[in-house]
Amino acid sequence: MSVSYTTITSKGQITLPVEARRALGLKPGQKVAVHVEGDRLVIDAPHDIAQIRTRLRHEAEQQGTWRLKPVSGDGWEAQAEARDAES
Repeated sequence: MSVSYTTITSKGQITLPVEARRALGLKPGQKVAVHVEGDRLVIDAPHDIAQIRTRLRHEAEQQGTWRLKPVSGDGWEAQAEARDAES
């Protein structure tokens, strides 16, 4: 992709060039991640939530934990109580 330039408005807004939006598959209203790396502003396209859900389900199925519901005594309650006691 070639370098494109945009202008920062008085409200701090920028318009992403169409070439950049198309390259990342960005759609109107979609959220993007913005962070600073050194002296660069980096805009990352969000991960596809459907792909993330599919990957997590696959991992849970492999571990045999898919569709399991937490029950009392599973360790979460004890951990929460331990943290509260430390405060």
